[in-house]
Amino acid sequence: WKYDNSLPCGADANAAKYMAAEAGFNACQRAMATLGGYGYAKEYHVERYLREMMIPRIAPISPQLILCFIAEKVLGLPKSY
Repeated sequence: WKYDNSLPCGADANAAKYMAAEAGFNACQRAMATLGGYGYAKEYHVERYLREMMIPRIAPISPQLILCFIAEKVLGLPKSY
């Protein structure tokens, strides 16, 4: 909505990407821990979800750069990179 109305949305978009990637990865890790060895079986798809959740965590920017952006733009901290 902010983007469509030409409002600044960089911090919101970065925060959403960070939270979604972390939540998805944590859910996959818990599923793997719950299923144990069966989590690696292709018939349960958990291993595929875990592999697919690695991509949003590292691409196109890393979680550390997202946090640096939020620290700089939202919190007003000095640039740390």
